[in-house]
Amino acid sequence: VVDPGSRRELVRIDKPQFNHNGGALNFGPDGKLYFSIGDGGGADDQDGESFISGEPSQGGLITSGHGPNGNGQDTGAILGKILRLDPLGSNSANGHYGIPDDNPFVGHAGFLGEIFAYGLRNPFRFSFDQATGALYCGDVGQNQIEEVDVIRTGQNLGWNWKEGRFFFGPNGTDAGYVSKTNPGAPAGLVDPVAQYDHSEGLAVVGGFVYRGTRVPHLAGRYIFGDFARTFAADGRLFYLRRKEIVHYGRTSRSMIAEFRIQGQDALNLALLGFGQDASGEVYVMANSTGAPFGTTGLVLRIARASRRAVGARLGRRADERP
Repeated sequence: VVDPGSRRELVRIDKPQFNHNGGALNFGPDGKLYFSIGDGGGADDQDGESFISGEPSQGGLITSGHGPNGNGQDTGAILGKILRLDPLGSNSANGHYGIPDDNPFVGHAGFLGEIFAYGLRNPFRFSFDQATGALYCGDVGQNQIEEVDVIRTGQNLGWNWKEGRFFFGPNGTDAGYVSKTNPGAPAGLVDPVAQYDHSEGLAVVGGFVYRGTRVPHLAGRYIFGDFARTFAADGRLFYLRRKEIVHYGRTSRSMIAEFRIQGQDALNLALLGFGQDASGEVYVMANSTGAPFGTTGLVLRIARASRRAVGARLGRRADERP
């Protein structure tokens, strides 16, 4: 039973717009507390664009609070980052938590000591692999590309210089775009391990590396998905084709595969998130509304289809596909 009196506030974060609330809160295998936060909202991680209702003369808003280079690349801002804290320490500015002395930017001029990695747009869920400790993150894209990242300490994931493996052009007050032409991005930006465009989905939802036993074919593969392809309760369930993409300190890229669901042609639900139990099995959280209202929410466990069903649909042995 949770004791409400045990609540303790570590940090409170202001953000300029209501969207880009992607985030997760996880203890890492090192016992430290990690959390992710989006770039502050609006669009393109830049100031000056009309926001929500169009032009100010029509009751709209203008995006502000992103500075000249965007929050994702501003190493003095907490937005657009993954942070690493010691909840038992007290050397932070507010004295409510500790900044581990082995964080990558401790003592670096112009950097917040809390930063573990930066250059993120809307990191909607990250997790640690139960077997390797690797940090996987689904970072929601702007107009064209969704991405999956494996993130190591001190990395710059590129936003808003890049969207996925492409370079990003904010395009003034018009819609941003992606290009293969480098507009002058700094060196050392880290590309995702997998990506897909908006013909396949609109908002990636990060998941977990499968470490269970119910579906041997999935062992070592990262499971994730997309919220809704057209915002009409049409979420999708994906996994990376390559097993163990983090191996002996090296990270490999992977193509993406989609689950085939027994007895139906698609998930037919909005995908909200994933969970993982102590045995490494993975669970899917979804509903039919795509919003946190109503009573249609479900928790589904990923399991292997029956031999007869898999053989009929795929023409393969049952243990070859989840």
